[in-house]
Amino acid sequence: MPSPSISVIVTAYNEGEELGRTLRSVIGNTRHLAEVIVVDDGSDDGFCQTIATELVRVLRHDRRTGVAYSRDEASRAARGDVLCYLDAHQRLSRGCLDRCAELAIARGAIVCPDVRDFGLFRWRLHGAEFRLCPKRGYFTARWRAWFTLPGVSEISGLRAPPYLLPRSLYPRLAWSQMLRGWGGSESAIAVKSFFTGIKIFHIAGPVARHRFRSQFPYTTTWDEVWRNQAIIARVCFDDATWTRYWLPRVFDPHLTDEMRAELEGEEIQQEHQDFLEKKVRTDQQFWTELLHRSTPSGI
Repeated sequence: MPSPSISVIVTAYNEGEELGRTLRSVIGNTRHLAEVIVVDDGSDDGFCQTIATELVRVLRHDRRTGVAYSRDEASRAARGDVLCYLDAHQRLSRGCLDRCAELAIARGAIVCPDVRDFGLFRWRLHGAEFRLCPKRGYFTARWRAWFTLPGVSEISGLRAPPYLLPRSLYPRLAWSQMLRGWGGSESAIAVKSFFTGIKIFHIAGPVARHRFRSQFPYTTTWDEVWRNQAIIARVCFDDATWTRYWLPRVFDPHLTDEMRAELEGEEIQQEHQDFLEKKVRTDQQFWTELLHRSTPSGI
């Protein structure tokens, strides 16, 4: 079979030359690169205005909208067989994306390589395991930092790019266009992948270095985190689970009246109904099979 072509999607906000180094790493280490789509999410440093080529397309936002919205826009414009999501501060080993793309097509799945920090410890991270935040109860994941399995292993969560998936799967996993700002991007894909029966695999060997930062180069708020997390729950779970568990036990204290109106608005309700038609697993299985715990009482 011919190797799949890859559309690499990078979101950027005032990344400057760091973005340039990331693009050179992608182009220099990927054999079957169809295109790079950079979403300039409201930058004012001017760097993204200098990078467009036949291989690199730039989609421009006048103001910052957020990672999930930007990735969704680029995914719908992509032409490659496989979609790859990258941050603007990463470096790739040779053939990293090609190997992941081939596995994604062969398994019909999401695939991620090893991730290695740029920082002091430089440990390798071997995929992630899905979980609920122990203190706050929302969707998150924990890196597999201390052990790995050779070859290919199934995992349950995503924590940060890169990860790749066949473009044909994207309609089942698409980010909500209502997501804004920071928070919930990887959790949204992980939750949807579970409910739609799409597996996530880690492949040992290929590595992407990632510059993890101690603080964001832009303003983030807990309001946008709670809003995005609530949208994921409202879209993906049945009405009974939302009204009996997620709203009263997790999200209710953190939602403004405006957020509540959005969650019951026409756009979110339509996304919710559309996703229910794609689900192949039940809400009860989310707890028993993904989290390996009892289903909460009252659901």
